[in-house]
Amino acid sequence: MNKTLVFGIILIILVAVIGVALSPAAENQQKKETITLVNDAAQQIQLKGEAAFPEFYNTPWYYGDKYVFVWRIDGVRVVYPPDPRGIGKNQSNPKDSTGKPIGMLFIQTAINGGGWIEYLWPKPGTNTPTTKITYIKEAKYNNQTYLIGSGYYTN
Repeated sequence: MNKTLVFGIILIILVAVIGVALSPAAENQQKKETITLVNDAAQQIQLKGEAAFPEFYNTPWYYGDKYVFVWRIDGVRVVYPPDPRGIGKNQSNPKDSTGKPIGMLFIQTAINGGGWIEYLWPKPGTNTPTTKITYIKEAKYNNQTYLIGSGYYTN
């Protein structure tokens, strides 16, 4: 067998093994960044209430396909940077492409202390569902409870 071919095969295998080994580390980093983003947004809401909302349409809160979204706990969307036309709409009923009731899961997760939800959702600007993992928590300001979330696409 040609030495160059053998070297090429070994290199491809090595790159694949390193990619698999680094994948969990990369996902852990994404999770840490997402939690930090949501916690920081929740803190801003707890300090400023609705006055914090305009900030969430700018960096560092919104860049690429990473963004913070905010709903009232009744499901009404109040911040959604990828498409502000949806502000004021009730989001408690949406389901992903498999029928998973993500709107209700977001609300229940926030009420129960926060956590992660995995579902299929199109990346902004596309129609193809992709696996998305979203971190949700609640924040309160005066007598209003909000659901804050952010997520990342796994592909």
